[in-house]
Amino acid sequence: MKKQYVLLLLALLGVLGACTRIDAGYVGLVVKLYGSERGVQDVAEVTGFVWYNPLTTTVYQFPVYVQNVVYTQDKTEGSPENEEFKVTTKDGLVVSFDVSMNYRVNPNKVAQIFVKYRKPLEELNKTIMRNYLRDAYNLVSGNYTAEQLYENKNKFQEDSEEAIRKVLEREGFIVEQVVLLNELRLPKAVVDNINAKINARQIALKKEQEVAQERAEAQKAIERAKGIAESIRIQAEAQASANRILAESLTPNLIEYEKVKKWDGKNPQMVTGSSGAAVFLGGK
Repeated sequence: MKKQYVLLLLALLGVLGACTRIDAGYVGLVVKLYGSERGVQDVAEVTGFVWYNPLTTTVYQFPVYVQNVVYTQDKTEGSPENEEFKVTTKDGLVVSFDVSMNYRVNPNKVAQIFVKYRKPLEELNKTIMRNYLRDAYNLVSGNYTAEQLYENKNKFQEDSEEAIRKVLEREGFIVEQVVLLNELRLPKAVVDNINAKINARQIALKKEQEVAQERAEAQKAIERAKGIAESIRIQAEAQASANRILAESLTPNLIEYEKVKKWDGKNPQMVTGSSGAAVFLGGK
C-alpha cells in the first residue's frame, strides 16, 4: 500500500512539474530537448497554463513588453560595471557617452530570436544588443570630427538611432527610443578649444550688440535733431507767411487810416528857433 502511495505521489509530482503558466506580456516557447526534432516546436502566444512533458521538452518565456536597458559609466546605474560606449571620430579622437534604450521583442519573431541566440534577454542586453549598438555608433561617428560631434549632438543621436533601428528590427527587435544620456565626454584639449571658440563668439556677439545699440542711439539722436529742425522750419515758414500777409495788407489808405485812428484832434504846434529850424511842440 505504501508503495502505491509513493508511486501515486511521484506521478502527481510529475503531472504538476509538467505544467507552467505563461503570463500576459510573455510568449511561451516549447522546446524539445532530444531527438532529431529538438529545437523550437511551437510558439504559443497565449496566457494561462501550458502542459508539457518535462522529460523531453521545456518551456521558455520571452517578455514582449517594452524593455529598458541602460549603458553608463556610472556603476550604480544599469550595471556594476562600466558599460559606456566609446567611438572613434573622423579625426581619430575617442569620445565616450552613456545610452538608454527602450525596445521590445516582435512577438512574431520570438522563435527566430531564440533559435539564433539561445539566450534570455538579460544576457542579450549585455552581449549581442550592446554589440549592435556599438557598431551603429561607430559607423555614424566616422562622419563627424570630435568638435562636430559635440556641436551636433542631436543630429548624431538621430542618425545613430536610425542605424540602430534598422539593424535591430532585422533581428526581430522593435526599437521604441534611443537616447544619449548626459553630456558627451571628449578629450580635454578638444573641450578647451570648443570653450575658447564659444567665448570668442560670445565676446564678438556682445560687441555686435554694443555697436548695434550705439547705432540705434545715434539714429535716435538724428531723428530727434530732424524733428527739431522740422519744427523750426515750420515755425519760420509760418512767421514768413504772416509777415507776407501783413506786408501785402499795408496799402496807402490803410496807413492813413491808422494815422487817423491815432490822432487826438489837435493840430501840431511848431515854433522856430534862433537857428531857423522848426520844432514840433505837440500833436501826434
